[in-house]
Amino acid sequence: MTVHIDDELLDGLEQFIDDRNEPPRGKMTHEDAINVVVRDWLMGQGYVPLPNDPDSITPALTAARVPKHEL
Repeated sequence: MTVHIDDELLDGLEQFIDDRNEPPRGKMTHEDAINVVVRDWLMGQGYVPLPNDPDSITPALTAARVPKHEL
């Protein structure tokens, strides 16, 4: 897969990589950084299970729904 990133997003991605450039891991590649960012976002939105809870996926839009009240 090929992904084209807007310049302003690329600047943010570079900062993300620089912030995590610590021994012993070394510098992330752009591909590694994009995978981390997308995985974190998908977990936060409930599309991918959290590492310690592989059986529980609730999409954020579903979790945010207000229950309907019966009148």
